[in-house]
Parts: sequence; structure tokens; C-alpha cells
Amino acid sequence: MLPFMDYVIREFGAATDWNYDNSYSFLTATSDAILSFQTPNSATLHVSSLASNNFANSYTLGALGQLDGSISYLYSNVSLADVPSQSPSIPLRRLVEGYRDVCLPVKLEELWRAVPALKEGRKPTLLHATLALPPPSALTAFTSIAIPAATGAPPASVLAHVQHDGGRYSIEGLASTDNALLGVRGLWNFGMGKPVKEPDSVSTLAELGGSPDIPIPPQLVDGLSPYYRRLKSKPSLLSAGAEFYYTPYSHVIGLSTGLRFATLASHITPTDNKKRSSKPFAGTSAALTSALLAPANVSQSSFPYTMTLTLNPIIGALASTYSVKPTSNLALSSRFDFNVYSWESQYTLGAEIWRGRKLHASKIRVLEDGTVVNEDNLAWIRNRTKDWFTPEERALKDERLEREHENVVKVRVDDGWNISALWTGRIKSLLVSAGVTVSPVDGGGGGILKRNPSAMLDEDGRRKRWTGKVGVSIAYST
Repeated sequence: MLPFMDYVIREFGAATDWNYDNSYSFLTATSDAILSFQTPNSATLHVSSLASNNFANSYTLGALGQLDGSISYLYSNVSLADVPSQSPSIPLRRLVEGYRDVCLPVKLEELWRAVPALKEGRKPTLLHATLALPPPSALTAFTSIAIPAATGAPPASVLAHVQHDGGRYSIEGLASTDNALLGVRGLWNFGMGKPVKEPDSVSTLAELGGSPDIPIPPQLVDGLSPYYRRLKSKPSLLSAGAEFYYTPYSHVIGLSTGLRFATLASHITPTDNKKRSSKPFAGTSAALTSALLAPANVSQSSFPYTMTLTLNPIIGALASTYSVKPTSNLALSSRFDFNVYSWESQYTLGAEIWRGRKLHASKIRVLEDGTVVNEDNLAWIRNRTKDWFTPEERALKDERLEREHENVVKVRVDDGWNISALWTGRIKSLLVSAGVTVSPVDGGGGGILKRNPSAMLDEDGRRKRWTGKVGVSIAYST
């Protein structure tokens, strides 16, 4: 479950039309969310608040073995009034990272050129600060003994991270004062160029397959028509990227490359608008782009899936992942890691299962003589009050009940029988995450078993011991 501050930062990015998927940092985000999720290892309490439309704060306190926590503050010059901040009203799918539906990259400059009103006003700015509370062991060391200057706290460091989203490509630069670390990342999307012969641009939203009731500026329709034609002809996206790091002090080099192939089926498959619980902020170009790039007249029969291949040539690490979303409530993922130098390998499987509100069984029975008996004692109240609310109000009520009872379970297991499970849901007005991790260890408790079937038994043929950890995280926000 995302911390409240990270959730607000994601919503800030959505409000300012930032595409997180168009970055090398998020190349394996789908498989990482299903196969590399973290389970709580202590009892942690998060209390957060969106005090105003532009200011938020959060407090974290953890207690298990030692006391730790943090205090965070956030300021944004973009109004966050449309961001659900109360824990009972926040859609759980926005807090839990799972299968990511990759969006077709759109260059923001072209949107702003088509509709200059989207760029009016100040540049979006967000300030975020976090103060981590040191554990008691560190406090004791500072107060009980005199620490020499040579062994004191490490010097402060400054990290600068710059990103540029060009639609067809993205570039990131990184610099840190810690060992003078320098880095650069890049991502390129294939098939995003304009066709040689540009067809006539459309002028109405109905021609794009959208709803004619939504008012869309003609300039924006003409500006986005190439992207719609690209989405309609090729409902998939192939991306390639790389990153390079260098430290002049220690002359350490880091290098990795990767490929990603993702289907865009979720953007061209007709969906039920009544079940859509999260929409872009009204008035932003994200809302206009969503209306344009969601045609209802194109069908897609295959499941959404994402494949990635990453390589670190320096250490010889090769990893391939395959993630699929058969239904809206189920996502499966697998990862195969292989080292070309040591020939070591690892296979990991994971699943993400969403569960909703349980529907009560019908209390209407038909007797042997054909008499219909209604055993619902409150049926007469429902019949008399069913006309008190409009269909839209009843739909909002059903959506709220569905949101309150929604929860998700994540499970992960590898070929070394390291098993992790995480449950996230609501209990009253609290957001709760509970997780458990178990792993087999050798007879002396000195480490994890080797990944082969015979490692489950010791020399005498007896079963190995298991070790694990359990944790719970509770969050409340207003």
C-alpha cells in the first residue's frame, strides 16, 4: 500500500498530465508490483491529513523491537481539492500498486499547442519534506558516549533528478554529491512517428469513437488524431531503454538495458462506465485525452499483457518477466532470473486477486404448491423507499458500498519455497495491510536454502526448519 504522501504525489502527477509509464524507471513496474511487493515487518501506524487544497501532512510511528517514525509535509501550487483524502473514500486501486495499464505516450507540447488554455497559469510545483526519527539505539549512542568527529554522522548529500518527457522518448539525468555519482536514463518508444501520408484530420469526437455528448475543443481533436490512428492500428507499444551510472571517485560503472512490450487493450476495449471509479481531474488535458483515446467501436479479444527483458552486462544478470491480466480482478506474473557468468537461476510466480462485496443470497423461495414466499423482513421498506433516490444516486451508493468492501490479496512464491502473502483492505474507516513471509532455513539457522528440490531435506532426510515474519500497517487519513 502506498504511503499517503506518495499517493498525493501520484495524484499531483495525474493532475499535471505526467505519464509515469514513459520512463525507464517504470519499465518493470507491473512485474515488480506483483512479484517484489514488500510485507510489513512491524506494527506501523500512519496518520495523515489533506489540511487544505494545497497542503498535506503525515505522521508515521512504528513499534516492534525499537521505536521509529517520520514526519512529512507537502505543498502544491496545484489545487488538490478533487483528490479523495479521507481513508473511507480513497479508491483502494489508487493505493495498491498492481498491474499497470500502459498509456500511449502523448507529447504535452502538442496538447498545449492545440489548446493554449491548458498551459495558462503558474508552472506546477510540489514541495515535499520528510524528517525521519532516529531509532533509540542511535539516540543512546549520541547521548551516552562522545563520538569523535571521524566516526560521527555521515555528511549530508544532495541529489538532483531531472526528467524530460518528449512523448516518443524520455530522458532522465541524475547527479549526487555522494561519491559524485552521475547517471543518465533513456527510453524510446517505437512506432510513434507520424505516417508518411497523413490522412485528413477528424473534426468531431463521434468520428473518434467517443461520446458526442462530451464537449471537446476541435483543435485538440485535430491535434490528437495521429495518436488515435496509431492506437487503432497498433494496440500495443514496444519500448527500449538503458541507464548508465559512473562514480569518478571510485571509478565504479553501472549499466543496464531493457525492452518492454505491452498491449494497450484496456484503452480500446469497451468498458462499463458505471464501474469506472476513478477519472482524471475535470478540465485537465488528461481528462480530454482520456475521452479521445478511449474509443468504443474497436474490440480486442486478447488479454492485456506485458513482457519485459532486462540485461546487466557488467554482472551478467538477465531477467525476463511476463504479466497478464485475464480479468479485471486477477493479474498473474512470472519472472525468470539468470546469471550468464555463474549459471545461477531463479523462478518466481505471483498473483494479485481483487475481491469485492459479497452479494447476499435471494430470500425469495417458491413452495411446492407454487406459492412465492419472501423471507426478507425489510423488503417492504426497500419497496417504499426505492423511488426516493434517482438512478444516479443509487449508482453512487452501490459504488460506495463496493469501494468499502473491496480488498486485494497478493501472493508470491519462488523455486526456493520463499513464500510471501499480503492482504490490503478496509476495516471500518481504517486502511489495513497485513503480510507474512516464510522461508526455509538450514539446520543451524544460518541462511536460506539453496534452490533445488533436495535442499528441502537435511543430511539425515529430515525436514528443514522454517522462519518468517509477520507485520501489520494501519493508516488513517482525513
